Amino acid sequence: MPASPDCLICLMRQSLEAARLAVADSRTHLKILESVMRLILEEGVDVNPPFIGQKIHRLIREISCNPDPYKKEKQFFNSVMLDQFDLMQKRMRESSDPLDCAVRWAISGNSIDFALGKPDKEKVVAALDTALELPLNGSLSDLREEIQKAHSILYLTDNAGEIVCDRLLIELLTADPYRKDLTVAVRGKPILNDAIREDAEMVGLKGIVPVIDNGNDGLGTMLEYCSPPFIEHFQTADLIIAKGLANYETLIENKGPVCPRRIAYLFKSKCPFISHFAGTTVGDLVIRIF
Repeated sequence: MPASPDCLICLMRQSLEAARLAVADSRTHLKILESVMRLILEEGVDVNPPFIGQKIHRLIREISCNPDPYKKEKQFFNSVMLDQFDLMQKRMRESSDPLDCAVRWAISGNSIDFALGKPDKEKVVAALDTALELPLNGSLSDLREEIQKAHSILYLTDNAGEIVCDRLLIELLTADPYRKDLTVAVRGKPILNDAIREDAEMVGLKGIVPVIDNGNDGLGTMLEYCSPPFIEHFQTADLIIAKGLANYETLIENKGPVCPRRIAYLFKSKCPFISHFAGTTVGDLVIRIF
């Protein structure tokens, strides 16, 4: 999936925001922007956006000497969503269809995405209620069927904060009546506000299910750069649940023996470019199964 001109503008905005989080010095901000512009010109528009995003954020970390510019922001949104967890869990358990509730909240949490600008705390929390009323773009019944057929599930997380909402769905799938053998995967190294092992531990996932990382600092799941242990999990799981736009962008075009299993993509449609590609409207709660 090649980038569009809109992607390039978005990447430049994202670079400046990341630079300001990484370091206070305005001269360094300028140096970062100049380096990113050169990189974009060299790469052109035929590169999948997450792949160029990986290179951009490596540049930002290198120039700023900050290995995790979004660390405080990740911790903040983990705390914000943990404050909502008990109430969400109670409402889910009291629901006539807990899976419907958990899936909607897992997708709604995907709005905590610094790639599209700093999320607004109040809007993120308010969206949890809205998620229970919005229609789903995609088939929950098909997702339910895939879950019921699967014995083992590999759950690919996306962002910090969002991972708290993922915990609701993960706990549901590993308890009665589903009792699935489920493994959670996070990013191998910091990039943007994507969840890493530290975030999984902070939100309590480590004590619930096995947590692995993909061995890579890329956005989404770049299979060609992921670690052999991750690839083994990926290839042997009966079902892969992939959260977020970057996982959709990086996995949707993978075919053949490296990507043999069913993949259920759960994401909030936040970007006009991806919305057009996926046949959705910006703001939709999306389920796609391939």
